[in-house]
Amino acid sequence: MNRFILHLNDPRLLAAATSLFISFLLLFVEEAPNDDAYAYIRTAEIALTDGIGAAIQHYAWASYSLLMALVSQFGFDFITSAYLINSVFFVVLIYSFLSIVKLIDDSRLVGIISALCILLYPQLNEFRFYIIRDIGYWAFSIFALWQFLLFYKYHQNYNLIAFSLGLLVASSFRAEAIVYLIVTPFVLLVDNSLDMIDRRRYFSKAIFLSTGIIISTSIILAIFEISIVSLLTDFLSVYEPFINSTFYPSEADTYALSSAIFGEYAASYSGPYINLFLFTGLLAILLVKLFSGIGGPFFWLLVYGTYKRNYKLKRNIYLPILFFVVTNMAIVFTFILVTRYMSSRYAMLFCLILALLVPIVISNIVKRLEKTVLKNIGMRIIILYFGYCAFDSFISFGQSKTFVFDSVDWITSRTDPRAGLITNNNAIAYFSGKVEKYDETIRFLTKSEIIGAQPDDIIAIEMHYEMSELVKRADVKPFIQLQAVFPSPENQQLAIYKRTNPL
Repeated sequence: MNRFILHLNDPRLLAAATSLFISFLLLFVEEAPNDDAYAYIRTAEIALTDGIGAAIQHYAWASYSLLMALVSQFGFDFITSAYLINSVFFVVLIYSFLSIVKLIDDSRLVGIISALCILLYPQLNEFRFYIIRDIGYWAFSIFALWQFLLFYKYHQNYNLIAFSLGLLVASSFRAEAIVYLIVTPFVLLVDNSLDMIDRRRYFSKAIFLSTGIIISTSIILAIFEISIVSLLTDFLSVYEPFINSTFYPSEADTYALSSAIFGEYAASYSGPYINLFLFTGLLAILLVKLFSGIGGPFFWLLVYGTYKRNYKLKRNIYLPILFFVVTNMAIVFTFILVTRYMSSRYAMLFCLILALLVPIVISNIVKRLEKTVLKNIGMRIIILYFGYCAFDSFISFGQSKTFVFDSVDWITSRTDPRAGLITNNNAIAYFSGKVEKYDETIRFLTKSEIIGAQPDDIIAIEMHYEMSELVKRADVKPFIQLQAVFPSPENQQLAIYKRTNPL
């Protein structure tokens, strides 16, 4: 009984339960999903109608969609299914995160503070509203790191198995998790607490197990006619055009890039420096995204903690974490170097690992405050800090997109059911039920698409700058007739037109 009560008081369990409650509340928030969501939804539909093989052909890394398809069999729609899956991922992530912090400092104060930090982490909570496979990747990568830290400390085989399986699951969401599975065991070779024979023995065991799991998984998938080699080939083929344009640019591409950056006159002289300029610029973007991912509230605490030298981690803690961080940075920088693009979600795993140190900094601040006359004021500031994080996590200042659902209602109730629909908005394409390949909706419509529509077809356009300019063109305007705007005539975020023939 006492053990049961002790478990109930475990901040990790309380945080996991709180996370589930937050996820449950989000089910009642009416908001259009992120644009990526529709690719997963479409793949889940294909899995149910045409089978797993067809789903994988449609979207190679289909594990997330297959889970959505499975959960939907219990009577949920695909969007609700995705949120339910994400709620489980968040529990795994939060429990694993808090377990790593517990390895760093197992005091109850740090446990409570770390629970508040991860539950009220604004940048992480932003993704609670997203339908993306990355959440599963983060969750099981953090779980794998926790298990590897335990293996590094205690050398128990079940922790090594859990580490390998965790990254195997993570790799089913994002292929780069395989890199951690291969690279992380090398940290065992620099474990100074062991002699060289034991280091090599544990390293060989880890590599053998990792390799064995990869081979076994490949064989099992091959039995079901799913080729790992084909999946990886498809994965790499997506980046082939980026690789060619980055590392083997043509003279025309180089000149065009130089002209865009330096202007036509300077372009003739800047060729030798364009790669250096590009590298420096991408590095700057990476740093900005890392700052965006960790967020201002956590970033300045980490800076303060570095200044005060609060981070006194044991070698068996910081070495595996350092290997993980360096590997992550190599992956992220390679991605941005190849694609010249980066979303904050790609930096999120790095930021989560950095966030492990935030509870340590706050606990040291609390301990210092307890010894000063400013204790009461200081504690109020800390409460205010967490209040701000909570506010930033769950209160949005962005413009509501409920007008999307209003426009869908208008289309379904005020237009001919036989009329076709052309749109550049994923949500309208999906919720209207008029676009079969809604996941292929593109952001920019063209003149030919509008003119090529049938008379009386509906054209719903999200009115960003390029589209606003398109509908004003003299060679487009005679073919469309405005029907409605949302959310209001003064704030035209979305316009609905009918395709007409010129008079």
